Amino acid sequence: MDADKQLSEHFKSGEFACPCCGGIEVDPELIVALEKIRAHFGNKVIVTSGYRCKKHNREVGGAADSFHCRGMAADIQIEGVAPALAADCAESILGDGGGVGRYSSWTHVDVRAAKARWSK
Repeated sequence: MDADKQLSEHFKSGEFACPCCGGIEVDPELIVALEKIRAHFGNKVIVTSGYRCKKHNREVGGAADSFHCRGMAADIQIEGVAPALAADCAESILGDGGGVGRYSSWTHVDVRAAKARWSK
């Protein structure tokens, strides 16, 4: 996938690129969820970790079956918004599906079919 490809009004494919190999895979449902989160706050959503190749996922200690490796997950920060508030918003948007991970300085959002919630 071309790193400059516009995926939506506010996101380009390069924002999701694996930092070690440059590989890019992004599920369209993830983009829809992130656009909804951005619209809710009216602030830029920064993708701190998007797609991960298996090698990079191992290096960062990601789960063996990480949704990052399928292009279905992103770790995000939102300018001027506490991670807990971003997680609350993501939970509201994802409803009975998707994954939301609460961390001290970022929020994990994924578009898996089943509902998953955790804090670290």
